[in-house]
Amino acid sequence: MGYAHYEITRNGETIQAGYAIEAVCEETGCNEKIDRGLGHLCGKNPGGDEHGCGGYYCGQHLTYDNQCRRCGEAADKANRWVHPGTGEEFDLRDHYLPLGTRYDPTLPVWVHRGDFQDTTPLLTAVNGPALQPTGAPPRPITDGEWEDTATSARRQWATT
Repeated sequence: MGYAHYEITRNGETIQAGYAIEAVCEETGCNEKIDRGLGHLCGKNPGGDEHGCGGYYCGQHLTYDNQCRRCGEAADKANRWVHPGTGEEFDLRDHYLPLGTRYDPTLPVWVHRGDFQDTTPLLTAVNGPALQPTGAPPRPITDGEWEDTATSARRQWATT
């Protein structure tokens, strides 16, 4: 089976999908012509999943991480955590380093893998693009001060 033409079930209805299927952006009021290929899909799987609604959108209305505005905003809200003591906001999808640590792509970064200690997110040290755990014990995000790796890298590159 190729991805040019196939059927999916979305919201209890069977529809035609694939890059050979002409369609119109599903954003209300938008009439841009698109196809029902994976490049216009909100989420990761045709039909919808936990990553998106399964709708098809033009480039103007498919933003975030291949999500429509509504799904992107819902993901932002679901991944936002506010430190109860400091009010600092964290995006749990980011990669972190202890504040002031020099970014080095060969060294571990800390990520949230869905684990919590009570209501506090735990960060796990991981290596490489595959994000393999290092074996170090997880640390609560409230344990020390953190900055995302992009901020750390920008800070060190600005001083070179």
